Amino acid sequence: MDRATFDLVSIFILTLIPSHFACNVTRNVDILSDLYLEYTSMDGASLALTSNNSYHSEKYFRLVHQNGVIGYLPTNICNFLNTIRIYLSHNRIRLLGNISCLINLEELDLNNNRLTTIDDKTFTRLKKLLFLDISENRIKHLDPLSVASPNLNIQYLNASYNEMTSLDITNIIMSGPFCERDFSSNKIKDLTNVLDQLLDPNNTYGPGMVYMNDNPFQRWPDFRKLGVQNLAMLGKLFDFGFDFRGANFSCDCEMEPFLEIAEEVIRRTWVDFFHVKCASPPNLQGELIIDLVKENKLDLFVCTIDAENDCPVNCKCTEQPSKSRFLVDCQGKGLRELPRSLPDSSFEYELNVCYNVISVLDNRNYLGNIAVLKICNNPLQKVNDEAIKNLLNARSVSLANNTDLIYYLPKTIQYFPSHSIDLKNVILLCDCDTLWLSDWLEHHQTSSDSIFCETENHGRVNGIHLKGLLLKECKELPSKIVIVCVCLASVLILFGVTSYFCYNFKYELAILFRRHDDSICEFQYDIYISSDEGNDQLRAWIQLVLLPFLQTFEYRIYFPVRDCMSSNIAEEECKNILRTTRCFLVILSERYLCHEGRPRTEMEWKYAWDLYLNDKHRKIVMINFDHLSASLVRPRQIKAFLRLGKVIDFGNRDGMHLFNMQSAIGEPLNYAPIV
Repeated sequence: MDRATFDLVSIFILTLIPSHFACNVTRNVDILSDLYLEYTSMDGASLALTSNNSYHSEKYFRLVHQNGVIGYLPTNICNFLNTIRIYLSHNRIRLLGNISCLINLEELDLNNNRLTTIDDKTFTRLKKLLFLDISENRIKHLDPLSVASPNLNIQYLNASYNEMTSLDITNIIMSGPFCERDFSSNKIKDLTNVLDQLLDPNNTYGPGMVYMNDNPFQRWPDFRKLGVQNLAMLGKLFDFGFDFRGANFSCDCEMEPFLEIAEEVIRRTWVDFFHVKCASPPNLQGELIIDLVKENKLDLFVCTIDAENDCPVNCKCTEQPSKSRFLVDCQGKGLRELPRSLPDSSFEYELNVCYNVISVLDNRNYLGNIAVLKICNNPLQKVNDEAIKNLLNARSVSLANNTDLIYYLPKTIQYFPSHSIDLKNVILLCDCDTLWLSDWLEHHQTSSDSIFCETENHGRVNGIHLKGLLLKECKELPSKIVIVCVCLASVLILFGVTSYFCYNFKYELAILFRRHDDSICEFQYDIYISSDEGNDQLRAWIQLVLLPFLQTFEYRIYFPVRDCMSSNIAEEECKNILRTTRCFLVILSERYLCHEGRPRTEMEWKYAWDLYLNDKHRKIVMINFDHLSASLVRPRQIKAFLRLGKVIDFGNRDGMHLFNMQSAIGEPLNYAPIV
């Protein structure tokens, strides 16, 4: 047994002071002169007097006045600096006043008075004080370092039977040996560390004995908050014992780490006077703590976390230090998804969400800290890839007995060790993308016989046989996919090319696939001649050659230069004339539609084209007077006529351009047969 472990056990030994320290306090002076009191007022004020009213600095004094009514120390007590002992029990003292002037004081008995508080300056100068009895007062508060500080050396302290509800650790722990510190029979529920002092790991505190019995403690002290940074150092630091008999300790997760450190020695050591019992929880109430340690029941020392501390609603959260785990039990609670968050804990998590209605195993921030996940007996359909990545460090993940078809299982699940993943009675949707499953199951013989695959052509099969059944189909699949892709690409290319041609040659297509309707319709004019009226040569040819030629066939002709009274034909008039004209004859010249200040031809062409598209009785005949190519013409509709060759070249070699024109125009209306 090492020294640290032995010292730790001494905390539980309630009445024995460690054998290596003999608690013997030697008084410096045995021959003392007595002081007497003389009351000076009805409220308990007094004066200290000697027997002959003389004072000698060489003398040492003792003041004894018990069962009196004094309310304060004698007002002149500081005149007797060599006062060694004061016994004032069973009086009415409320304040200690200037007692710190008695720098030679060794014993102070104030038992059964009316003190209510002790501050940190009350005894600060009393470096020789060895015995202090402030029991059976009305003390509710002790300042930190008020009865134990580097300046004090109090060996026997009795502060029992007061009204303290908390006690600061600085009034308990002393650097160096002491005999007893008795805080029994108060109302202490908590130990505090108001000054946040840390214990020095290079120092030893004690030896000594601290009595805390018969106080209503409910929780075991959190030694980390009391200045012990490393709980394993506790036995080395503390070389004394505590008496906690009568405390209402809750035997929970806060006590367990302390017991675990001391477990080995407690098993070997039986002390009949060890009677510290559990007050809660109900299943441990009345049990001796030492018995629970000896019977290896430390796993019963747990803490239950409620919803106010972030435990998921309807779930049970339990912190179990003996197994270094935090249990979250959500079995059969109707959950549709994993809890969004879990309480903070320094232990690893074990989450049980079996027998719920969870369909998707989603990722959660806490999954990286999960040691055990049970999600069995759920209608699971999908497992999130990120969730599996975060669970790879888990010791155990169970998806067993899933009640639905899992249609997506991440490939990363194959990185789980064979002993840490349970897929018993799981049914997966399998195809060529899940052939890896068959290889993986070959290395997971413990569970491979109960994992099934639902396939399109083979129904439900054992997962380990998946590769043999689908391998041939999956080899043929790529060639089929290539054919489909090639066909699809061809269709897309054809569609693209067709769309390109349809957009860029839409006017050519409109002209090419237009069918003329030869049925008889009533028109006022056979021909409307449109030309560049600013071209003198062209105008002369029209008037001297074209018009006489057409008139020989008795065509009814509208020629704006000749028939319009104004040089600029009105838009509405142009529309009306074109509506009543069967054929629009264009004499295409270099400046047709491009002559500034003459918008008439543009207007004529616009309305003629609209009528041509919407009325199959209409015709457009075009004479290429200046032998223009399509690249020299701006309007796309005229470009289309030139590209398709749907024009009559002026002065063609055979000299038949006028007759070709007349043929394209067709018979005049008066020659048309009447039905």
